[in-house]
Amino acid sequence: MLSVIYVSVADPLIGTEDIAALVGDAQRNNARDGLTGALIYNGHNFMQLLEGPADKVEACLGAIRGDARHSGMVEIRRRPVDGRDFAEWSMLYSGDFHGHDDALHRLAAGAGLDPQDERMMSNFMALGRRGGDGDGGSGCIDGARR
Repeated sequence: MLSVIYVSVADPLIGTEDIAALVGDAQRNNARDGLTGALIYNGHNFMQLLEGPADKVEACLGAIRGDARHSGMVEIRRRPVDGRDFAEWSMLYSGDFHGHDDALHRLAAGAGLDPQDERMMSNFMALGRRGGDGDGGSGCIDGARR
């Protein structure tokens, strides 16, 4: 299994309806393809984790690269994994991931991970753990749980 995290810069004209459509499409497609993951949006940048069979992750990333709703996609982590961090969701979404704007901007500009990014990454990964109580966490869409 493969796990990839990327960041990108959202189209400045993207709106709430566009985000809802993006999340809905991701949930349907990921459920079909056996992918799981999470997406955050801070009003300027996206950060997404995709995990699943390597060929399906690669195909999904290829489609994402061609999506005009964002640009400048930068992979910040790619690794083989034995287990999933977001196993319960085809795509967990949080539009309420604030306090990490500087880190997301820096990563979207192509900078590598540094020690200051550890907190942001820990908080992102915690989205997958806190959903076990049934509410998916504040600001999260969890309708596509498995």
